[in-house]
Amino acid sequence: MHSPLIDVQSLSKKYGRQKVLNEVSFSIDEGKTLGLFGISGSGKTTIGKCMMLLERPTSGNIIFQGNNLFKMNKKEVFRIRPRLQMIFQHPETSLNPKMKVFESIAEPLVIYKRLSKSEIRSEVMRLIRQVGLRPEHLDRYPHQLSGGEIQRAVLARIISLEPRFVVADEPTSMLDASVQAQILRLMMRCQKDSDLAYLFISHDLDVLRAVCDRIAYIEAGSIRSIEVNDDKKAWGITRT
Repeated sequence: MHSPLIDVQSLSKKYGRQKVLNEVSFSIDEGKTLGLFGISGSGKTTIGKCMMLLERPTSGNIIFQGNNLFKMNKKEVFRIRPRLQMIFQHPETSLNPKMKVFESIAEPLVIYKRLSKSEIRSEVMRLIRQVGLRPEHLDRYPHQLSGGEIQRAVLARIISLEPRFVVADEPTSMLDASVQAQILRLMMRCQKDSDLAYLFISHDLDVLRAVCDRIAYIEAGSIRSIEVNDDKKAWGITRT
C-alpha cells in the first residue's frame, strides 16, 4: 500500500479563543511539491511551522516517514530534524547577521556531521558550486549579499543536511522577477537531484502554477480544495 512521505491529519490550532486552523488534512509524496495558496492570515505559515515543529497544534497529527512528529521525545526530534527544513520569506532574517556565509553554511555540518575542518571546507565549496555562489561570497556577511544570494546560501545550508522535506514559505516573494525565476529553477534542480518534497506557500498563483504538482486552497484556516496542477510544464520552470 502506498504511503506518502508526510501526512497531515486533522490539524487544528487555536491562539486563545481564536481558531487559526480547522481540521486541515493533506499529504505530500516523495519528490513532489504541494502548493498552499491563500491570503495573508489564512493560516498558511502556521501550517508550515507546525510541520517544522516550531508550533504545536491544538489537535491533529503529522506523520513523517511513518513517525508521528508530535509523539517524539527530544532525542528522536534531534535525530529527525535534519530531514525537515524550512526556507523563510525574508532572506535577510534567514542567516545569523554576525556570522560570515562560510560559518552559516558550515554550522549544520558541525552540529550534525562528524567531519574534519578540511572535510567541512571541501563540503562547503561543493555546496556553493551547487547553488551558484562564488568562493568570495563565503567571506561576506549577510548584509553584504543580495536577497537572491542570501537565498542561495540558505539553500546550501539546507541541502547540506540532505533533507527529505522542505517548507518554502514565500521564498521568492521579496525578490525581483528575474532573480525569482533563478531561485525557483534552483529549487527544482535540488528536488530532482535528491527527490525532495516541498510544501510551497505563496499568495502568488503564478508562482505556484510554475512549480507545484498540486495546489491546495486555504481560507480562514480550512482547506477548501486541492487540485492537480496541469499547467506546471507550461510555465517554463522545470526540473532540468
